[in-house]
Amino acid sequence: MAMVKCLVCGAVFEAGAEVCPVCGVGPEHFVAVEEEPARQRGTDRRFLVLGGGIAALSAAQAIRGQDESCSIVMLAAETIPPYARPMLTKGLSGSLEESRLLLHPESWYAEQRIHLLTGQEVTAIDTAAREVRCASGLTMTYDQLIYALGAQCFVPPIPGSTLPHVTAIRSLADARKVRQEAGHAQCAAVIGGGVLGLEAAWAMKQLGLRVTVLEVAPQLMGRQLDAGTSAMLAQRLAGLDMDVRLGASITEITPEAVRLADGAEIPADIVLVSAGVRANIAPAQAAGIQCGRAVLVDDHMRTSVPGIFACGDCAELNGVNMALWSEAQNQGRTAGVNAAGGDAVCPPENGALVLNALNTTLFAIGDCGKGALAYKVVTQPGKKPDSYARYWFSDGTLRGAILSGDLSSMARVTQLVQDGAEEQAVL
Repeated sequence: MAMVKCLVCGAVFEAGAEVCPVCGVGPEHFVAVEEEPARQRGTDRRFLVLGGGIAALSAAQAIRGQDESCSIVMLAAETIPPYARPMLTKGLSGSLEESRLLLHPESWYAEQRIHLLTGQEVTAIDTAAREVRCASGLTMTYDQLIYALGAQCFVPPIPGSTLPHVTAIRSLADARKVRQEAGHAQCAAVIGGGVLGLEAAWAMKQLGLRVTVLEVAPQLMGRQLDAGTSAMLAQRLAGLDMDVRLGASITEITPEAVRLADGAEIPADIVLVSAGVRANIAPAQAAGIQCGRAVLVDDHMRTSVPGIFACGDCAELNGVNMALWSEAQNQGRTAGVNAAGGDAVCPPENGALVLNALNTTLFAIGDCGKGALAYKVVTQPGKKPDSYARYWFSDGTLRGAILSGDLSSMARVTQLVQDGAEEQAVL
């Protein structure tokens, strides 16, 4: 079947869709992708996939694409099938209906002969016996194992961070809790000025709350953006009557406010924490699988234990764990193909991200001046008012780019960065 990829969120799905099923953008942001490898002869092997996110789902799909008769079992900790997690912060002021978030209806798993068991928290892996145990008492054996247990939100150990009105949004239940609280709240504080934090802040604003964004770094989205684009975002927040505190040092969260080291008290009926994630590696570590910040894998997604592959937010490849949707999907597909006997190499992650909030759009990809290179920076005006494209070159080669206010050239810029285009081909 013909497949396309959404350049906004990285989702891969069947061609012909009018909108991306994950982030909702139109087909102008889709590009064709290569066909899946040819199906191999069926086997009677048992593949056990740990996790219920996009990495686990992609792995299971890839295994079925390689082996038409093997047994595939997915163990998911949440009680619902895999869903579009990136839509949680976007949906805070929109739709959080389960049917609109699911990546596939439950019937799809039966059609693909993928046995999805929800509400199963993995607690232990016995690599010698090739056995996995769950908190429910369920025990399952495997021939090949995919470790895709994802990550949990990191909540800094701030006094008061465990109060009931403090939430880090990772699950649908988290998002629904915040939506309910917003119905009787007047003000919200968002700790973290990355993409998810800004999306959550914008959603709170749209729900009628007074919003303050608290960022410990000196600029918003500092991992991806240059100082000028970050300053533009801060100005846009201020123009929307949203407060921004950069370099904010938080000393305490109380039931009514967030206290800063400079003595300021930020009123907050709701506190949202968006401070990154930490990989779920405890079962892997206990099983003797080598881990760093996440489970260590090679470019085939193999771990240190034969027969066990890892992918997604819980995997670390070449010292990198970006915890991005597109990265998880690519790694899951690679892990599934190779677990089934293939020889796929995981494509490099370009770190692309899109912010669609604050009445603007923003796209960043590649190295936007964050490395140790000597850069030449070129800014060109966009087609829309107050829009621009900014490019970073080193040794005449395009390293990264930011599009602000106009994403019409996103597909072209993505390809140029991936190709390492020369300056004359870009400008």
